Amino acid sequence: MSWIMNWVFPIVVIVAVIFIKKRLPYWIGKRGEKFVTKKMLQLNGAYYRVFEDLLLPSSGSLNTTQIDHVVVSNYGIFCIETKSYQGWIFGNAKDEYWTQIIYRYRKRFYNPLRQNYAHAKAIEELLKYKYPEAPIYSLVAFPDADKLKISGTDSVGFARDVVEKINSYTKIVLSDIEKDEICKILMMADIKDKESRNFHDQGVKNIKN
Repeated sequence: MSWIMNWVFPIVVIVAVIFIKKRLPYWIGKRGEKFVTKKMLQLNGAYYRVFEDLLLPSSGSLNTTQIDHVVVSNYGIFCIETKSYQGWIFGNAKDEYWTQIIYRYRKRFYNPLRQNYAHAKAIEELLKYKYPEAPIYSLVAFPDADKLKISGTDSVGFARDVVEKINSYTKIVLSDIEKDEICKILMMADIKDKESRNFHDQGVKNIKN
């Protein structure tokens, strides 16, 4: 019996390590998104509606696009991309790639403002017939970063900065009725089907690879 355990246990450990390595980025990302969601609770519910993890139709490289957070308010629509990167983050709004640095570790990643542009366009496409003038603002939140050195934009910040940025818009541009109708459009367009979501996730992985 002992020889069976000696043979089985290492295999179980190896499988567990492989599983954790594959899923760890996903878990870290979800944790960051949940942190931002909690921060969004600071927004006054009378004026703001918060949606998370929307999967909407898209005309981009994939036929769907996943948006971490959308805030629909009387002051406009805010499309928020969350990046759970630690360390120092360097970049410029016009650069194709930004850089993450943790001590001697350095990694490039695709400019999330560009990524979020596709998200905003997907929302714009949904609203173009009924609310073509509805303003859509693109914001990027880094809940875990130690320092942000991003130039050329004021639309990138820590989670607390994003909430402050949203609150800085004080001009009413949408009535309560219009806000509610936009919320309904987004909820109806949101793809809940698990198979479609898995297909989208696989497509994103293929693009990154």
